[in-house]
Amino acid sequence: MRVIHTSDWHLGQELHGFDRGVEHDAFLDWLTGQLIEQNADALIVTGDVYDTVNPPIPAQQRLYQFVSRALTKSPLLQMVFIGGNHDSAARLELPQHLLHAHQVHLIGGMPRYDGRPTAERTLIPLRDKTGTPRAVCAAIPYLRPGDLPTAASGESPLQMLYRDVIAAANTIHGALPLIVTGHLHMRGGAVSELSERRIVVGGEEAVASDIFPASVTYVALGHLHKPQSISGQTVIRYAGSPFPMSVTEKDYHHSIVVIDVDKTDGATTALVRTPRAVAFHRVPAVGAAPLDVIEDALHRLEIDDPGEHRRPYLEVAVWLDGAEPELRRRIDGALEGKPLRLTRIVRQTAGQGGTLADAIDARTALDALEPAHVFVRRYIEQYGVEPPDDLKRAFNEVLTSILSPDDDRPGVK
Repeated sequence: MRVIHTSDWHLGQELHGFDRGVEHDAFLDWLTGQLIEQNADALIVTGDVYDTVNPPIPAQQRLYQFVSRALTKSPLLQMVFIGGNHDSAARLELPQHLLHAHQVHLIGGMPRYDGRPTAERTLIPLRDKTGTPRAVCAAIPYLRPGDLPTAASGESPLQMLYRDVIAAANTIHGALPLIVTGHLHMRGGAVSELSERRIVVGGEEAVASDIFPASVTYVALGHLHKPQSISGQTVIRYAGSPFPMSVTEKDYHHSIVVIDVDKTDGATTALVRTPRAVAFHRVPAVGAAPLDVIEDALHRLEIDDPGEHRRPYLEVAVWLDGAEPELRRRIDGALEGKPLRLTRIVRQTAGQGGTLADAIDARTALDALEPAHVFVRRYIEQYGVEPPDDLKRAFNEVLTSILSPDDDRPGVK
């Protein structure tokens, strides 16, 4: 059978105040076409379906309209959506009883029975177009602290949970190929600095790939926005986001993963690049440049106007020797009449350490800053050294409990 893996849609996202609905519409229309063109039997979306736990109405409408449109054009298609750290488990699962129960599966949080996480309820048989089961999906969402078992000596809670799920799949579904999902940070995965929250699952900020044994056919991951494979005992892939969620992702080769699953040969994968509805520009392309150089580069920019909602995004990075009160006026003047959307101006000054991504634009909203980064910087200012690792882990656990409550589904404790 053929499965398409995609992830991290972040429906409802705004980029420094600019709505991205046009980009999401273009992607979902394209994806609908790919489901037909690729003759897919199933679609797996591995978390962060929405950008926030309380997504705007248009974002929710986009999801439901996509599901309806995709099933109209591909009536036998199965869909599996898991929740990510940006999603509300309850909100993602809310329409489950209104949808085709055997075709659309919304797993916002770890399934439970009598209040206890239940491995068996994560297992979803995947059928080909004749209705014959050809694989099974263990749909594991983003895991909150209450989802994990009490760890035995020498074994992490996360490792125990996946071991139990894989054992249940082997017991119930025999030799069917097994696709396992996850929304977590695997060790060795490349991170997008400006658009991904650090998450801690089972006390681990980065998870070792050996939790997935060779008996698993394919591991479908979400959370990291760069499409990438992870070295391990089986095929492990992040599908990545469908288009750049920040300027740091502008050079990624965003794509979907097309997986052919066979009982004998396992999984073979191919990537299909997603078209980009809106371009990203940065001046300069890397690093920072003096204001005179920036002004000259902006004056020389020649861009055709693709329409108000498809105008390219622009980030400018300026090297300053001191205060420059005319900075914004001079940049706005250089951009006058050009069909661009200025997202932010990054200032870098002499003596400022770290990477350019660490520089804070004076216009950046507080909620756009990375909390863990702010914590480390503030600790260094106060004590002159970086916080110890155990304090970082404690901070991350507190942050996770605030950003992702244990479980917000009715009746789940």
